[in-house]
Amino acid sequence: MKSKDEECPICGHLNKCCYSQNKKLGICWCSEEAFPKEIFEQVPQEYLFKTCICKKCLEKFKNSAF
Repeated sequence: MKSKDEECPICGHLNKCCYSQNKKLGICWCSEEAFPKEIFEQVPQEYLFKTCICKKCLEKFKNSAF
């Protein structure tokens, strides 16, 4: 069963963030990505900066912003 910190706060699917799953796994994909500040406007306040946005939502946002 997944915990809330493993869910993307935008779509609710797994965010696949290794920091959420096990901090011993090393550097995660999210630490090497640029997250536009505007994407955080889509995150509900109670999840803001508490759980990672998934790569799919990040890519979708970046592709729609241009």
